[in-house]
Amino acid sequence: MHNRYIAYHLPTDDIAVIGVSGGPDSLCLLHLARQIPCLDIIVAHFNHQLRPEANLEAELVRRVAEQMKLPFVTESTDVGGYAEEHKLSLEEAARMLRYRFLFTQARAHHAGVVAVGHTADDQVETILMHFLRGAGLDGLIGMAGRTFLTEFDREIPLVRPILHLWRYETEAYCREHNLQPVYDPTNTDETYFRNRLRHSLIPELEKYNPRFKDTLLRTAQALAGDYETLTDAVASVWPMVVLKADVDYVAFRSSAMGEISCGLRRNIIRRAMESLRPNMRNLDFNTVERASNFVDARTRTLKPDLVPRQVDLTEGLYLYREGDVIYLATLEADLPSAHWPLIEGDYELQINGQVKLNKNFILSASEVDGETARQFAHENGDSFVAWLDADLTGDRFTVRARRAGDVFSPLGMNRQTVKLREFFINVKLPKRARAGWPLVCAGEQIVWVPGFRLAHPFRVTEKTKRALRLILNTS
Repeated sequence: MHNRYIAYHLPTDDIAVIGVSGGPDSLCLLHLARQIPCLDIIVAHFNHQLRPEANLEAELVRRVAEQMKLPFVTESTDVGGYAEEHKLSLEEAARMLRYRFLFTQARAHHAGVVAVGHTADDQVETILMHFLRGAGLDGLIGMAGRTFLTEFDREIPLVRPILHLWRYETEAYCREHNLQPVYDPTNTDETYFRNRLRHSLIPELEKYNPRFKDTLLRTAQALAGDYETLTDAVASVWPMVVLKADVDYVAFRSSAMGEISCGLRRNIIRRAMESLRPNMRNLDFNTVERASNFVDARTRTLKPDLVPRQVDLTEGLYLYREGDVIYLATLEADLPSAHWPLIEGDYELQINGQVKLNKNFILSASEVDGETARQFAHENGDSFVAWLDADLTGDRFTVRARRAGDVFSPLGMNRQTVKLREFFINVKLPKRARAGWPLVCAGEQIVWVPGFRLAHPFRVTEKTKRALRLILNTS
């Protein structure tokens, strides 16, 4: 059973909280851990309240701990209700509550580690899940034997001492030592993704390669070495491309990000995203690639007017470009105010003129012909560029901050108006930026909210003969 491997993760002269469900894997782990000299064990069982027999299983684990003369702690939570309330899947809610319980007990008992009974079969299933969902290299190496789940505790590690054992080995161990595990009937329910892999996909793949699971594990182990090298490379490049890493944002030097390899750029972005959202799991490749493409937008051959300045990602994260700085930030981030074109007072803007709104931003207006405007207005991907029908707007604009009662008719709403206050909320403009955000007005009507939307009535159409291009640039 490779006791030396197990002892490496559960050292002597320490306290370990061991998560025991009552299944063969966790009972095997518990029995093996008892054989380690001078290791104090806390048996911890989390009752998910998902099945009628859940209370009986909790009682079984309690009796096992009692027979082994080990302290026993338990907690019972309505996981189904929690998942519904917080809009989580059952699996994610169960994981969150279970680990929260285990690490709470570890802190209460001054434990050095939390141990769980993941096996080599769990590892294979996890790697396959990550592969099918589109993971990066860190997902394809699977679970680590020792890691830190920083969303639960930054100091106490989670260890998986029997990650080298297959499920059939833990079952055989239980039979050999007269341990009486319970079997969760939901493990055969193929409505769960993991169970479909276990009972359908993996057996099918084994028809092509009877040693498929061994092969996948060896591949993951080889990738782990590559990932370690890549991690070192990311750490060495990080100071060159990151201007500042705060609690709510990471500021990148855009020019430096454009000079490094695509692989490094992806992994730097992944590291930054995970630093801002430690609870984020299963970050998929498409999200990272979209972020990488945005960061690398300056090196592309697209017309500058078509390169967006902001892109929303996932988990309330977004990227924002300001000159040579790109911010990866949370929606609640208090970014340096220089990235906002905030104003005080009113400004007058004329065609073929410009006005400096503050020390960082200039707003300009230039006249163009209708045909050119129709071409670029259709392709425009920059929310800080607006194409307007000059015959509808007139030749003079007022640039001002919002006023009480302001309404706006956003593009695409066919002249329907919304309160500007509600519009700002819907587009998730941070509250502290709303009072000073510039509005371009023709008379009393708002024709453009820079960074977000132009007004539907003033859009460029097939009838447009004379048009205007408004650009809000950093100075």
